[in-house]
Amino acid sequence: MENIIISKPNAKGQVVIPKYIRDVLNINPSVYLQITLFGSGIHIYPITEIKTAEINERKKLTLSPVLEITKGAWVDDKDDRAYLKKRRAIELAAAKKRREATW
Repeated sequence: MENIIISKPNAKGQVVIPKYIRDVLNINPSVYLQITLFGSGIHIYPITEIKTAEINERKKLTLSPVLEITKGAWVDDKDDRAYLKKRRAIELAAAKKRREATW
């Protein structure tokens, strides 16, 4: 690496990209950046084109089968006392089992 810059994030976690890097990569306030966790570091890439309609369509294709399979699994029965009682019993049994496992 020719140019090494050591920087420290501010209280909000923000880091300034040096001017000469912004100039080389044509980064300005209207440019979106892709920030990717990569191993023990991050990579920041300027994005030249965003295709939101295409991304939304892909999400629909990905989620549609899952939504169809789970349809009706989350019934609005939160007001049902029997349901709440049963759920509470399951939660208490699980908590008791965890406590006993630690002793």
